[in-house]
Amino acid sequence: MVRYEIDKAHTHVGFTAKHLAVSTVRGQFNTFEGYFEGPEDDVTKTSGEVTIDVASIDTRTEMRDNHLRSADFFEAEKYPKITFKLNRVEPVDSESFKVHGDLTIKDTTKPIVLNATLEGRVPDPMGGGKERLGISAKGQLNRMDFGLNWDGVAGAIPMASHTVKLEIEAEIVVKAAELAQA
Repeated sequence: MVRYEIDKAHTHVGFTAKHLAVSTVRGQFNTFEGYFEGPEDDVTKTSGEVTIDVASIDTRTEMRDNHLRSADFFEAEKYPKITFKLNRVEPVDSESFKVHGDLTIKDTTKPIVLNATLEGRVPDPMGGGKERLGISAKGQLNRMDFGLNWDGVAGAIPMASHTVKLEIEAEIVVKAAELAQA
């Protein structure tokens, strides 16, 4: 069994949504943690979990970030975490995978599939672990499915698109402590 942990300093958890159906707004979550584990020789048996701090949302506009944290969207005080529980990895080819998991936002959990690519795999040059992997993943969701229902003025074009695209660039590492326990 090998356990990989997210290297927070080299990982980006981002998203995009359309504003008034004309421009793309980019955002990210700045505070998160997670791990993946499974047998080294069978990626299909990988499991894991990523937890995101909702209050760490950052779209480079404080007023918009505060609105996203409010009851109109995430209700960050009541629901402080977003979680993704990895259920299954389905290989497409040697470097591409479909990552199946359950995404929980607020009190709603729904299955989601991310298209992931192995960007690289190297021995850990930082000295703290066995190896590092680069993973990119993309997917999308309908925010309305998770109770993020605010649309602005009734009857108008939604202020934010219902479709939100997810963009993750992650570096994951086997920690030295994990190696010592193995």
